[in-house]
Amino acid sequence: MTKRGYQFERETAALGGEHGKRMPRSGGYGTEGFVGMVGDVQFKFPWLNKRVISIECKHGYSDKGQERKSMRIDRVWFEKHLKQTKMADLLPAWAMKFKGTKENGMSKFIMIPFSTMKEIIKEMENVYSELQEFRNEQKKNK
Repeated sequence: MTKRGYQFERETAALGGEHGKRMPRSGGYGTEGFVGMVGDVQFKFPWLNKRVISIECKHGYSDKGQERKSMRIDRVWFEKHLKQTKMADLLPAWAMKFKGTKENGMSKFIMIPFSTMKEIIKEMENVYSELQEFRNEQKKNK
């Protein structure tokens, strides 16, 4: 683990606020059979019906400290993380960061599969529906 990788993992975990956590030994447990410890970061949002989002962090830094114009993304990263998250019943996601692109607002990304997005949307709709029911009840009681 490089210092830059560790910092990006901490930054990604912070994105989830109190629900984000950097995983110890970041991802090493997933390859050693500790399936609940998969990925670099995990988000545990209470509104997500007890499902956990497991995030694999990848960063593109140039050796010379210059802006990266591209970053190689290996299919094996996706396949490995998808396999591990499926075994652990986690929702997969990837965080990516490019060096030197802050000024155009494109330095950091979260990537999620359509299936994960569908689950997130479904749970958001459920929470919204419950909130609407609660609001309607409050109006009736006034």
